[in-house]
Amino acid sequence: MTKGVKNLTTNGIKNLVTNGVKKDAEPMERCDPGMKTGLKNLYSGKEDRKGRYQWQETIPEDLGDPAENDETAKWALLVRNVKVYNDPRRVLAIHSIVIQSPLLKKLLAGVVKNYPGIAVGLNHLEFSGKFEPLIHRWTELQDAIQALGEESDDDKITKTHALLLQDILVKEFKDLIDTSQDMKSKRVMTYEHLWTLFQPGNIVYSRQDGQETAFTLQETKYGTDRNGNPCFWVMCKYVDWDGSKFGVSKLNLSIPYYSGTRGIVQLRVFPLEYHNDAQALRLRLIERGTKAEALAGPNYKAYHGIGWRLNSYGAKDKHNVKGRIVIDTYGWNRFNPSHAVYTAPLVQKDPVQNTDRDLTDGEEQYDDGVDDSGMPLDGHFAHEEDAAKHVPLTTEQKLTCSPLLRGYSLKNKLWLNFFINCVTEIEWQSNAFDRLVLPKNQKELILGFTESQRKYRETFDDVIEGKGRGMIILLCGPPGVGKTLTAESVSEEMKVPLYVMSAGDLGLDPRRVESKLQDILAMCTRWNAVLLLDEADVFLEQRSLHELERNKLVSIFLRILEYYEGTMFLTTNRVQTFDPAFQSRIHISLDYQELSVNSRKTVWTNFLNSSAQNHTITSSELNDLARMNMNGRQIKNILKIARLLASRKEAELSYDHIITTLDITQHLHNETQFSERTRGTIYQ
Repeated sequence: MTKGVKNLTTNGIKNLVTNGVKKDAEPMERCDPGMKTGLKNLYSGKEDRKGRYQWQETIPEDLGDPAENDETAKWALLVRNVKVYNDPRRVLAIHSIVIQSPLLKKLLAGVVKNYPGIAVGLNHLEFSGKFEPLIHRWTELQDAIQALGEESDDDKITKTHALLLQDILVKEFKDLIDTSQDMKSKRVMTYEHLWTLFQPGNIVYSRQDGQETAFTLQETKYGTDRNGNPCFWVMCKYVDWDGSKFGVSKLNLSIPYYSGTRGIVQLRVFPLEYHNDAQALRLRLIERGTKAEALAGPNYKAYHGIGWRLNSYGAKDKHNVKGRIVIDTYGWNRFNPSHAVYTAPLVQKDPVQNTDRDLTDGEEQYDDGVDDSGMPLDGHFAHEEDAAKHVPLTTEQKLTCSPLLRGYSLKNKLWLNFFINCVTEIEWQSNAFDRLVLPKNQKELILGFTESQRKYRETFDDVIEGKGRGMIILLCGPPGVGKTLTAESVSEEMKVPLYVMSAGDLGLDPRRVESKLQDILAMCTRWNAVLLLDEADVFLEQRSLHELERNKLVSIFLRILEYYEGTMFLTTNRVQTFDPAFQSRIHISLDYQELSVNSRKTVWTNFLNSSAQNHTITSSELNDLARMNMNGRQIKNILKIARLLASRKEAELSYDHIITTLDITQHLHNETQFSERTRGTIYQ
C-alpha cells in the first residue's frame, strides 16, 4: 500500500478508538495498515458429522482434473451419466445433455421456439431432468431432422449431430415416448404420464364456475393438494381487466390422482386441441373475449343470471340477478379492496427489436408487476384515465380472456362477479317520461334541471372546491301520485342508472351510516346516476333536544349532502317534519296534489294501453272509473287483479271485471277514509 493510504488509515484509527471504545467519528471503515494486497485461497477438507466443512490452506490430495475442459469442448454433444440404484435393468441413466454444436443449436432453435424457459442463443445450452422441452417437441424434432437435406456440408453435419441426439433420446426414453404417443393417439392418459400431455405455452381448457375457459399453460408439477392428497398441478395464466388496463392473472388448477387410464377430455383441465369441437370452441371464446374488451370500463347494462362473491369463509355466495347492473372493475377495487383485481402488465413484443427470431400472433411477454400476495408493487391502483388508451387485444389474448366481469347489481344492492354471457343490452322505456302524469311545464323543469346539472356540474363550485355541485329535488305529496315514478322516469329518459336508497340500506348506527352513505354517494357520482331517497323523512326529520342518536343521523346527512355532486330526488308525504337546515340544501321543491279527474283518466288509459291483454272498456266507462277517488298505485293494483280475473275466465278485460275487483278490495280504502274522518272529529 502507498504511504498516503497508510497515513490516512492511521489517522482513522486514532479518531475511532479512544480508551478501547469505538466511536462514530468517521463514516468509513479504515484498512489495517499491515493488510496485504491480493487474495488467499482456502479449500474444503473433511466434513464433520453435521456436514460442516473443515477449511484448510492446502489443496486436497484426492482432487482430480475437471471432467470438462478444452478437449471435451470439441465434441458436438456432452452426455453426463449418473449411477442408477434399485433398478436391475440398468446401471446408468442420463443426467443431462450439453449441446455444443452451433449447427445443432440452430436446428433446435426452430424446434423449441417459444418454449418457456429455453434460450437457445446461449453458448451453454443444457437439457436435464425429464428433458421436457425435447419430449414435448418430439414430433417437431423428428420433422426438423426429416426436412434436412444433403445439399451442403453444413446440412450434412447438422443432420449427423441431430441424429446423434435423436439416438440418445430414443435409447433413454423410447418406452416413455412410445407409450405417451400411443395414449395421445387414443385420447387417453395415465396419471404418471400427464406431464407429457401438457406443454408449457400451449392453450388448455377447463370449466370454471360452469363457464368454458381457456388458459395459457405456464408450467406443471406433481405435488399435493391442501388436504395432502397427491395431485398434478397445472399452473396457468389468463387475461383479465383490472379497471384501467388488460393484464395477466395466475390460476393454479389441479388433477387429483387416479389409477389406470382416463379419457383426456374427462380431466378437469386438458389441452384445448383435444376438445371434441375445438374449432367451434375457439370461435366462441374469441367472440366472448371481444365482448369483454368492449365492456372494459364503466358500463350500464341488463343482466339475467347468477352473480357471486366470496364470503368471510372464502366460499362463494351466489345470487340470482335479474335486472340492471353497472359493470365497473375500478369501482369494485375501490369499494372492495380486500377482493381487488390486480394484474401483471401485458406487454406486446416489438417485432422490429426482436430481429433474432420471428414472432407469432398472440405472443407476449409478461412484466410481473405484482408480488406473490397479488398486491401491486407500488401499492396503488393504476389511473383509470389510461383505460381508453389500452392496446387492442390480440386473437390469442381474447381466447384466454376471463369470463368474469365485476360490477354492482342495482336491485340486489351488492358488488358481485358477473358472467359475460349473461350481459345484455337494456331495453329502454322510451315513453316512460311522456306517460308521467304531471303538468307539462313541471316535467320540463325537472328534466331540464337534471340534464343541465349533469352536463355543467364541473363549472360551478362553492367557496370550497367540490362543494355544492349537486342538485337536490324534493318531491312531496300524498301516496300514489307519481313521486317515485318521477325519479324513475328521469333516469330512464337520461339513460343513466337509478339508485333507490331507503332506511334499510343504511341502518341506524351513525358510525356505519356515514361510511355507507359516503360510498353510495360516491358510486352515484361516479356513474352519473340518479339517486332516489324514498320516504326521506326518516333521516331528515327535525332535530330535538332529547333524541341524540337521531340528531347524529340528521347531522351526517346535512354534512354529506353538501359535497354530493350528482342528482338526488327526495320523496316524502311528511314535509312538515323536515329539519329547517334542509330547506337551504334543496334546490327544487315540487308539491304533488291529489290526482284530478283528468289525471286519473290519463292514469287509467296508460295502464290499460300498457298491457298486451285486450279490453272492452268504453269511453263512458273510462269516465266513470276516473271519477272514483283513487291514486295511481291503487289504480295499478285494481287493474292487476282485474286482469288476473279475466285471464282465469279466458275473456277480455271488461268494465265488469274492474267493478267486481273494486267491490272486493274497496273495503280497505273505505276503512282508511273512515279512520281519517273519526280522527278528524276527535281533534275538532
